Amino acid sequence: MTDTRFAPIAANERITTLDVIRGVALFGILLMNVEFFNRPISELDIGLPPNIHGIDYWAGWFVAVFVRSKFWTMFSLLFGMGFAVMLGRAHAAGRPFLAPYVRRTLGLALFGFLHCVFIWNGDILFDYAMAAAFLLVVFHSKPKVLLWIAGVALGIAAIAGGAAIAGYKQMIWAPCLAIGGLVLILGILAWAIRKWPANGLRNAGLTLFLLPCIGLLIGGAVTPQTTQAERDRAALAEASTPKERAEVQKGLAERNKKLKEHDAKVANERRLNSTGTYADNVAFRLADWPKNAGGHVPFSLTFVLGMFLLGAWFIRSGLMTEPHRHLDFYKKMALFGIPFGIGLTIVAAAIATTHVRGANDALFTFSQGLMLVASVPACLGYVAAVVLLFHSPRFRGLVAPFAQAGRMALTVYIAMSLIGTLYFYGYGLGNYGMGRAWQLLWCVAVFAVLLVLANLWFKRFRYGPLEWAWRAITYLRAPSMKQERLQPA
Repeated sequence: MTDTRFAPIAANERITTLDVIRGVALFGILLMNVEFFNRPISELDIGLPPNIHGIDYWAGWFVAVFVRSKFWTMFSLLFGMGFAVMLGRAHAAGRPFLAPYVRRTLGLALFGFLHCVFIWNGDILFDYAMAAAFLLVVFHSKPKVLLWIAGVALGIAAIAGGAAIAGYKQMIWAPCLAIGGLVLILGILAWAIRKWPANGLRNAGLTLFLLPCIGLLIGGAVTPQTTQAERDRAALAEASTPKERAEVQKGLAERNKKLKEHDAKVANERRLNSTGTYADNVAFRLADWPKNAGGHVPFSLTFVLGMFLLGAWFIRSGLMTEPHRHLDFYKKMALFGIPFGIGLTIVAAAIATTHVRGANDALFTFSQGLMLVASVPACLGYVAAVVLLFHSPRFRGLVAPFAQAGRMALTVYIAMSLIGTLYFYGYGLGNYGMGRAWQLLWCVAVFAVLLVLANLWFKRFRYGPLEWAWRAITYLRAPSMKQERLQPA
């Protein structure tokens, strides 16, 4: 009898190139994350710290130009590739896909939650889980149904919004608008990938990623290039009646209150990270998680889902399933993507690398939009460069060791956070606030150790420890951990 259960992938079925790229992406993520093992995550939106100089400034500049936004996008791209591989294997074998995929997504969300609360609050796994759920809706829902649901929700939002303007106090319009907008986007994506099966995934992914980038560029360009104090004075001067002036003053007071609350949160997070106990940090992260999780939906829906769709296109098109047949394409992608992406990032960095609140808001917004646009060609160029190195007999040895880290990417990702927080935080070794240049050397040393451990691990075991647990959740049975040894004939 044929076994129709959906099972973990065998070692000889893996696409080794994906493992190599995944391992390289992990190193880039560590280069990025180490900065926020040494400063509050609440400062993520201000770019380079305003008070660094000398070699630390240039180390930070190097990461901002060559690393930031290039490697989490690469990791997202790889997740989309993994989804397409999993879907293709299930269909080819005539096995069910929906239930294992839902369990896989829920397992990823659980890992993300535990990672965020108990280890480090810079987690991206929960964002991936949300985007994975959106991806499932796009692939497995009927576009017409989604568009009808979106139309009804948006219609209710319009009616309720009109009632609110007329003075009928109710808040139903806001959730209806959010749900309607979300389902409308998913419906359009589902329609697009069915309308254009060849390139719909690629075009939809790029559009989804780039649209918010364009919004940042437009927002930065149209915002007056003046200080916040000047804009506040102009708003007060334009108020022609005492009532209008009072409304402007009320808005300014509310904004200033939120800014003070944010500054207090940053100071508290820095205190907890540098001198707080483990219990204090867990309590802070647990209280903060519900506030942040909902705010990550737009990020997951646009940037992460966009890269997922683009990754799925790489598999569907055959570019990553048989990369050796497409080396000319990868050469062109590397030669265009890296110079264009890095060049554009350098222009963005010249505009602004640090957000000085109230002083360069518009310039920094424009710069961030430009950096995010640049991250797509740079990321794809990096992927192409890794593919070319791995398929070159001369340079294969430079990247091949990353494959084993890529095979246990979930374990390595969480291990990096665990090592980082225990080394830098006050409840560990207390090295919080290490200079940026030393941080990069620390990353090289730590990742070298992780590569050695990963290669040793796979001499005896088939899966990383967390990969084993994730597969057990996905397939409702624990796969064998021990490597199968060939018996002599």
